[in-house]
Amino acid sequence: MDLNKLLKPKTIAIVGASEKAGFGGDTTRNYLKFSKNLDRLYLVNPGRDTIFGHRAYHSLSEIEGDVDLVILCTPQKTIIPLLEEAAGKNCGGAVVFASGYSEVGQEGEILQQELVQAADRLGIAVMGPNCAGFANFVDGIFAFAFLVEERERRGNIGMVSQSGQIVLGGLDSPGMGFSHVISFGNSCNVKVEDYLDFLVDDEDTKVVAAYMEGVTRPEKLVDTLQKAALKKKTVVVLKTGRSSKSQELARSHTGSLSGADKVLRAVFKRYGVVEAGDLEELMGLAAAFSWLEDLPKGERCVFMNVSGGEAGVMADLAEEYGIPLAEMNQETKAYLQTLVPDYGSVNNPFDMTAGIGYNTPVMVQAMEAISKDPGVDAIVVAYTITPEIWDDTISHMVEAVSIARGNKDLKPVFWIPFIEHTRHQGSADILKAAGTPLLPTGRYGCNALKKILDFAVGGFEPVVPAIPEKKHTLSHSLSEFESLNYLSGHGIPIPPQAVAATADEAVKAAQKLGYPVSVKIHSRDIQHKSDVGGVKLNIKDENGLREAFALIMDNCRKNAPEAVLEGVLLKPMLRAGTEMIIGVNNDRDFGPMIMVGMGGVFVELFKDVQLAPAPLTMSQAEAMIGKLASYPLLNGYRGGLVCDKKALADLLVKISEMASEGKDTVKELDINPVFITEDGAAIADALLVVYDD
Repeated sequence: MDLNKLLKPKTIAIVGASEKAGFGGDTTRNYLKFSKNLDRLYLVNPGRDTIFGHRAYHSLSEIEGDVDLVILCTPQKTIIPLLEEAAGKNCGGAVVFASGYSEVGQEGEILQQELVQAADRLGIAVMGPNCAGFANFVDGIFAFAFLVEERERRGNIGMVSQSGQIVLGGLDSPGMGFSHVISFGNSCNVKVEDYLDFLVDDEDTKVVAAYMEGVTRPEKLVDTLQKAALKKKTVVVLKTGRSSKSQELARSHTGSLSGADKVLRAVFKRYGVVEAGDLEELMGLAAAFSWLEDLPKGERCVFMNVSGGEAGVMADLAEEYGIPLAEMNQETKAYLQTLVPDYGSVNNPFDMTAGIGYNTPVMVQAMEAISKDPGVDAIVVAYTITPEIWDDTISHMVEAVSIARGNKDLKPVFWIPFIEHTRHQGSADILKAAGTPLLPTGRYGCNALKKILDFAVGGFEPVVPAIPEKKHTLSHSLSEFESLNYLSGHGIPIPPQAVAATADEAVKAAQKLGYPVSVKIHSRDIQHKSDVGGVKLNIKDENGLREAFALIMDNCRKNAPEAVLEGVLLKPMLRAGTEMIIGVNNDRDFGPMIMVGMGGVFVELFKDVQLAPAPLTMSQAEAMIGKLASYPLLNGYRGGLVCDKKALADLLVKISEMASEGKDTVKELDINPVFITEDGAAIADALLVVYDD
C-alpha cells in the first residue's frame, strides 16, 4: 500500500476540528502552529463556520477538490461513515484517534476488523485507531494530537512507536531531531513493518528508531531490515515483551533454548539492527547515530582525559565493554610528549592534563596527530559537561573539538561525560554541529559506544530467508536411526549404524561395525534415552553386548511402559573430542533458526549458545562459533586440543541448508553431542521432529 497520501499528503482535512481542549482542538492548534501550506488545510465541523479565524466546512463533501489525508478527531461510531465520505474525495490516508477497538477486548476486536475491512475496501491507509498521529518535519505536516512546546525539531531521525507517549517523549528530548515521528496505535491496515519500510526508503531519514511491541508481518520485516543493511542505514529498536513464547511442545534442547525473544534478537543481529535496552538508550543511540557524520572504519579508540584518575576509569570501562584501545605508534607518542607537561601520560587512555585541556590550539594539534595515526579509528573525549557553568576547560575542549572537526579528514570523535548533569545546551549544540555525539555518562556511554562501533564494523552478507509458507500444528519425533538417515539423505555425514530387534541381530551387526560399540534403545517414543536407562557405551565384546541389550530393554519396559520398543541402535564408538551441540528450531514467523553451543550435559547448565536464521554462509557460521564463551576450548585452551573449527562451521552450513530446504518439513533438530577433534567433526546423536501436515 502506498503511504504517500498518508504520510506526505498535499491536502489535509481535520474532521472534528475545534477550539476546545481535546483531540479536535489540540490537533488543530498543533497543525496551525507547526505546519506549512495552511492554504491546503481544511477544517471540518458541522457546527462551526470558523475555527481560530479559518473557514470551517460543515462536511467533507463540501470541500472543493480532492483530499489526500483526513484526520478524524471524532467518536468511534462516526469513523467508517466518514471514511466512506472521504473516499469520494479520492482520499488515500486517514489518522484515527478514536479508541474502543482491539485494546478493549473481543467486542473491540470485531469493531477493529470491521474498520480494517472498510479501509481495505476503500483503499485508504489508516493510522490507528487509538493512536496519537504523526509529524512530517520534512514537508511541515503536524498531524499529532498531543501538545508540545514550540521549538525547532527537524532532523534526520525517523521514529515509529505504537505508543503515543513514547513519541511525545522523543519530541520533548532536546537532543533529538526528526524527519518523521509516527504513533501508529492499534495498527489497522498499516502495520509497524510498513512504517519501518517507508522510513528505510526515505532519503530524509538517516536513522530509524522504533519502539516495537510485536511483529505482525515477519516476511515484510525481514525484507525491510535486509534493505536497511544493504544501505547501511541505522535501525535502532527497543522491543518489549521479551518473555519466551510457550515451549511446552519443545522436545529438544534447541527448542527450549530458542524462545520467541531469542529468535527476534537473532534476526536483529543478522541484519545489523542496534538493540536498545530501555527508552533512554533508544533515544541516546538514535541521537548519537544522527549526530555522527561518518562511521568509524574500525574499533580502535584513543581516550583523551584531563586527569590520570579519569584515564584509569576509562581504561577499566573500555576493557569491560570490549572497546579496543588503540596502540599509537612511537612517532605519535613522541609528538604528543612535546605537548603535555612532564606529569602527563601519552599512553592510551591519554592523560593530556589541564595543560592541554585549557589550551584550544594545542588540543587541536593533539587530536590531529592522534587522528593521523594509522592504528587509530576514533577519538573519545572523556570529560563532564556541567549544567550551566561553561568553565574554561569545557569551553576550550568543546571549541577544540569543533575546530578539529572542521578538518573533514579527522577521524570520528565522541564525547563521554563522567557524571550525569543537565547538559550545557551551548556545548551540546557545538558538538552536534561538529558531528560529535554527546553520549551518556561513563558506563552507559561506553555501552553506547560499543554498539556504535559494532554497527560500524559489522558486515552483511545477503541471503534468501527461509520463512515458512504455511503454519503447522501437528508434528512427531523420529527415532535416532531415522533422524540420522534423514541427515545422511541431505548430504550430512553420519557414523555407520545398524538396528537390531534381538540380541542375536545385535551381535551380527556389531561384528560388521566393529567393537567397541554404543547401544541405545531404538524407539520413536523415547527422545531422552539416558533418562530411562536406554544407553550403554563402550561395549567391547559379544557377552557385554548381550548383557547391554537385555538391560536396556528391561529398563525401558519399566521406565517407559507406554513406549513402543523396536530394539536397539548400534554404532561404533566415536573418538572423543570437545562436545558441542548443533540444533534447529523452526520459528512459526521467521523460519528455521540454527543453534550452536557447548554440548553434552553442559548445554542446559551453561546455556552457552549462539542463534542465527537459516541459511548460513561459511563466514556467518565461523562468526557464530567465535562468539561462544566456550570458544577457547576449541582453540587449545591451556594446552588442550586445537579443534577443527572449519569442520564445525562446514557442518553448521550444511545443516542450515537442509533446514532452509525443509522450512515446511523440519520442526526441530537436536544433534548432541557433536565431537570436534583436531581433524574433523562427528555426529554422535540426533533427534529430529518433523511436521505431520
